[in-house]
Amino acid sequence: MERILTLNIGASRLALAEFEVRPGRAPGLTRYTFGDLPEGAADAPETFGIEIEQTLRGMMAAAGIRPGRIYIALSGQMAFPRFVKVLAESEDKMNEQIRFEVEQNVPFPLSEAIWDDALIGQPNAGEQHVMIVAARADLVGAIAKGLLNAGCEPELVDVAPVALYNAVRFNYPDAEGCTLVVDIGARCTNLVFVEQERIFYRTIPVAGNTITSEIAKAFGISHEEAERLKCEQGLVAQGGAFAVDDPEVDRLSKVIRNVMTRLNAEVTRSIAFYRSQQEGSAPTRVLLSGASSQLPYMQNFFEEKLQVATDFLNPFQTVSYPADVDADQFGRDAFSLPILVGLALRRGLTCPVEVNLVSQDITARKEFRRRLPFFGIAAAGLIFIMGIWLIYVGRMGSLYEQQADRIRVSLDEYETQKSQYDKVDKTAKDAEARAAAYQAVLEARQTWVRMLVAVNRAIADGLWVTNLSARRAGDTLQGLNLSVSVWKDQEARLSAANKTIDETVAAKLAEQPVFAADVKDIPISKKTQLPWMTSFDITANLRSVAKPQETTGRATRRNRR
Repeated sequence: MERILTLNIGASRLALAEFEVRPGRAPGLTRYTFGDLPEGAADAPETFGIEIEQTLRGMMAAAGIRPGRIYIALSGQMAFPRFVKVLAESEDKMNEQIRFEVEQNVPFPLSEAIWDDALIGQPNAGEQHVMIVAARADLVGAIAKGLLNAGCEPELVDVAPVALYNAVRFNYPDAEGCTLVVDIGARCTNLVFVEQERIFYRTIPVAGNTITSEIAKAFGISHEEAERLKCEQGLVAQGGAFAVDDPEVDRLSKVIRNVMTRLNAEVTRSIAFYRSQQEGSAPTRVLLSGASSQLPYMQNFFEEKLQVATDFLNPFQTVSYPADVDADQFGRDAFSLPILVGLALRRGLTCPVEVNLVSQDITARKEFRRRLPFFGIAAAGLIFIMGIWLIYVGRMGSLYEQQADRIRVSLDEYETQKSQYDKVDKTAKDAEARAAAYQAVLEARQTWVRMLVAVNRAIADGLWVTNLSARRAGDTLQGLNLSVSVWKDQEARLSAANKTIDETVAAKLAEQPVFAADVKDIPISKKTQLPWMTSFDITANLRSVAKPQETTGRATRRNRR
């Protein structure tokens, strides 16, 4: 049996749990605790790690939890998700497509990001659904540093919606159709769609703190007083003629309902997006989780709005918990524990969706720790070998000295020969370089001569060339640009049957061995008609250039198909 810790890092709250895990079996909860972070702590990565370290130390001390290996879930607002489709091809090609999607969609430079991906479901119609999750490297690094300073070794960095998905799949294995998990936290609400092997989630910035802020605004009280009022007297007003005897509570319930109505609008939009863009089904059930979902009549509100069965997410249907816990308190705290259960499932079990945003330095540290026993064995072996080696060196030293003298003499001879060889080799390489340069010059000259001869043969008497220039692509000669003119009274005589004078010249150029054989590769780019003269421009492409271009075009079309 193994002991691990799981930590859910929210914007203003930490949830920590200790589990006992065995390979291939459900984990068992042993103890848990919660801790509050300063308001806005997550917005400052440079101090966030320190805040986590101090809060985590106090939580572990109060709950009697010893530091150890820890699995982490980032809040939905701390990670950026993207759901894309790629062509279901080989693993290498799919990885290239996923990398491209990451570069296009992640809203910050990849040098500042840590990202991972997971394939969703099976390929359909030649396409594979992929979930990409990314987080800022400085934020993950600050969290990891704070955990290490608190004595905890980060093993895995997940995101809260994915952990929720795994918890639902494990605790509700027989659920059919689409399940929508509404996880209402402090600063954000996670909407997780669970449909067999498919996952989709969105993070909505309407949650418990939004309710508190609206109460404080409506009643003209501080944020702290509004939070206390929400926790002690808050409930969600029901539709119709619903009313509460206490006017203050009635007013409070309507403020809360207004916020929940805003959240419901986002839920409705998310359902529509999931069905239209992700090809999902309408939810057949809703599961509520998160501390803010405990408000009275929250279940009734979503049943009324969404018209589907609504219940509270129970992460302990197949996961054990201590028998001696306070049932009432555990019933309230269970709303905040599904993510911790989803994290614990990653140890010892294979989860449907697995991502890991752990940084490279933590991975290297983990790999080093895993190899420490081997290093100890290797060190002992090395000491033993060194002892034998010292004895061997002492006995064989004199023999080696004699051999070294003979080898030094041979090395001096080899060095002399090598020096001579290097000089000859350098001379030969210099000669080869000069020869290659001369060859290139000669080939260029021959190409020019052949082109000029071909132009002379193709331009009949009575025509004259007004411009002749090289056409290049970089340093590569592609062909010639010709400007040709002819007197109007000579044009008919010099034109071939059923061809204009420019078409006649292009055809004759195509007959020359040096130029492209196909007339379409010798385009006429401009033609000017004057009463006394006709002028036109021709691009004469080299035959050796036109053919590779055509082959490349066919290859490109074939790749596109």
